[in-house]
Amino acid sequence: MDKNTARRKGLAARAALTEKQREEKNAVLYEKAMKLAENCSCIGCYVSMKDEADTHRLINALIKAGKTVAVPRVTGSTLRFYKIHSLQDLQEGTFHVMEPAEINPCMPEETDLMFVPLSAFDSRGNRTGYGRGYYDSVLAQCRYKAGLAYAEQEMDAIEADPWDIPLDEIICA
Repeated sequence: MDKNTARRKGLAARAALTEKQREEKNAVLYEKAMKLAENCSCIGCYVSMKDEADTHRLINALIKAGKTVAVPRVTGSTLRFYKIHSLQDLQEGTFHVMEPAEINPCMPEETDLMFVPLSAFDSRGNRTGYGRGYYDSVLAQCRYKAGLAYAEQEMDAIEADPWDIPLDEIICA
């Protein structure tokens, strides 16, 4: 399936979930993500928005557990990651996404684990985002890449371009 079709179907499937379904799935994702992060000290993580798999609870718990958490800020055509101490460190930025101030930089290769957003995925670790390639610009530098998704976002197969970096794992609920 081409990426545009996969993106459209994945976003529609995600949006069709009820609030109750989303809450139940987010609880499962949280538990699985916390287990994966258990032995990691520095974790990169997207800040969820709208109907994405929620990361707010996860970020708070990781910080409380003493982990270093770095979140992205759009800079030109790529992402730069900055360490935060709380979600209160964020402000509305590009595309109305909550972003950190440019204070405590963290290179993607410094992270033990990177939680990645997605609109659709397949069993081979291929993913689509929103089509701008921000995460593709940094994923090759990350040690371990895990997507957070709802089962409804899975596609049979997504065509990958040579520059697409597959994820190491999809955490799904």
